[in-house]
Amino acid sequence: MAEHFFRLPRVTCSLAPLWSGFDPMEVPNVLEWMVVLERRDTTLEGHFVRLMGESVKNLFGANLTGKALSESLSDADLEQRWQDLNAVAEARQPSFHISKVPLKQREFVTIYRGCFPFCDEKGDIVRLVIVAAPAGDVSVAQARITD
Repeated sequence: MAEHFFRLPRVTCSLAPLWSGFDPMEVPNVLEWMVVLERRDTTLEGHFVRLMGESVKNLFGANLTGKALSESLSDADLEQRWQDLNAVAEARQPSFHISKVPLKQREFVTIYRGCFPFCDEKGDIVRLVIVAAPAGDVSVAQARITD
């Protein structure tokens, strides 16, 4: 995903690629591990889960599609996850982390995740694509996210 991300078209005012230039079918090996967040505004309440791949649903033990991010994450992880996502949007660059699944009853699951910002034609960040995979074998998880 990371390699693909850096090849995508950009507007001159943004380091982030255009959402309209992203075709998920060009990275079919990560679709099941992908979460797409719609960014309606810069607040936590303005972020919504638009797509959640089947493997992420299984990993999280829940389908969060259609839910606001503010009502999706456990309270303990909410602030840290929000800071991570906001930092990606502000920097307009992807980030990579090892973390716990941010849901109650699933905190025991460790994941490797990459977060990728996408902008519209005006340069505003409108989507965040998160690719998550179990971190049991970090080299396999990294390959899904960075290739």
